[in-house]
Amino acid sequence: SLVLKSVCDKDGNALQNISGIGDLIRTDRADDIIEDNAIDIVVELIGGVHPAREIILSALQRKKHIVTANKALLSEHWKDIFKTASANGVFVGFEASVGGGIPIIRVMRESFVSNNLDLIYGILNGTTNFVLTMMADNDCPFEKALAIAQEKGIAESDPELDISGKDSAYKLAILALLGFGIDISPGEIYTEGIDNISPQDIKYAERWGYSIKLLAIAKSTSEGLQLRVHPTLLPSYHLLANVKGEDNAIFVRGDLVGESLLYGKGAGRLPTASSIMGDIVEIARHIAFLDKKGAALYNPLYAAGSIRIVDEEELSIPYYLRFSVIDSTGVLAGISSVLAENDISIASVSQEERREGQTVPVIILTHKAREGDMRRAVAVIDKMDFVTEKTVVIRMEA
Repeated sequence: SLVLKSVCDKDGNALQNISGIGDLIRTDRADDIIEDNAIDIVVELIGGVHPAREIILSALQRKKHIVTANKALLSEHWKDIFKTASANGVFVGFEASVGGGIPIIRVMRESFVSNNLDLIYGILNGTTNFVLTMMADNDCPFEKALAIAQEKGIAESDPELDISGKDSAYKLAILALLGFGIDISPGEIYTEGIDNISPQDIKYAERWGYSIKLLAIAKSTSEGLQLRVHPTLLPSYHLLANVKGEDNAIFVRGDLVGESLLYGKGAGRLPTASSIMGDIVEIARHIAFLDKKGAALYNPLYAAGSIRIVDEEELSIPYYLRFSVIDSTGVLAGISSVLAENDISIASVSQEERREGQTVPVIILTHKAREGDMRRAVAVIDKMDFVTEKTVVIRMEA
């Protein structure tokens, strides 16, 4: 039997408003829970790094098991946490830290444990996926789509962590640790948000047979491991292309399992609670039927970090480019020559509109090109007299 004994919150009103839980102890001091010898499992759901790190380490040192949904803390301080858990023979459950109610952590550390993975694609943030869906389905500009997400409670009042891609980078760092044994800080992952995506880019992508998603990518290549978060053109037939609204999905490819997709609610109180309770019950089963102690449920201290991480400028991928230019003779030739000088090969070209003397969009899809070459080429093109706006550059995946 599981017995909820105490709840802690700095907000006294929040504590008093909890109903239907009988004689539950309510406190605004975390130490009251940590120092209670009758408590076996501590659930941390306050988010952020501090004071969550100090609370968790203190609880582990007192041989209490931990369940957490704290992606920021785990992605930065997993070594301290799992080393302390291992030294004290207690468990750490963190299913809710990535994908909300999607059981990706358990699947990767158990079901896929015999696989050598070569690819993880993740739609890991419900806010950005909802915004992109609104832009695609309703032709909403970014600002309006974001406002709708905030009205519905899908986006925070300050959505910067989501929109910037940083939230997805936290989660990708955890998935990279699980899938590839790589110790990397989210700050070391190339990260780009969705605030520069417009409905016209989504419309043009659809004409070419693509959808735009904010993807978290871990990809094993001959050059090393690519780790990046950015808006991405995906073929419309890809399993992830039709993941809509605030749903999340993680696409994994392994040498034994092949391609697999986990899909569902990636955030929200109830999906998160589902994962948290799954960890609590798993820990309780170990305590009840196996032993009072044990190694952490997943201890990634084996991570060697020997896989080479590909520098972002060395990435070799195809690109979508939208140039805003004055409609005049020689424009396309000028753009093409700069791309050729930087070893960038054009796959397709489309001038969507003709208005002589006025600004029109020119869309170019490229073959694989190096990121560094692309940045240099775009920097030169954006300074040309006929270019009226900063070029939109979106990476593509097959």
